[in-house]
Amino acid sequence: MTDRIPASSTPQAHIREEMLGLMQALAEGIRIDGLMADQLSQISDRARLCGEGEMADGLLDVTRQHRVAVLEGQGRLAALEARYAVLFSDEP
Repeated sequence: MTDRIPASSTPQAHIREEMLGLMQALAEGIRIDGLMADQLSQISDRARLCGEGEMADGLLDVTRQHRVAVLEGQGRLAALEARYAVLFSDEP
């Protein structure tokens, strides 16, 4: 056994891995919110066609919340990507 710490265990490597994981999680959250918004919008349209206007309006409110979450997530992801690029500009 050596006293040397492997390169992947350095604090910078840990931060890099954490940031990459967070970016992946944000991207997945954005994808899921987008899918939810699309599905809820379609259900809302069907509800309106069935004469369920109040239900359709409620579903559209939830749809809007998911669309806003997509935009917020995209903003967070862009900010994190920019920070990552600054911190790890010397990496491929």
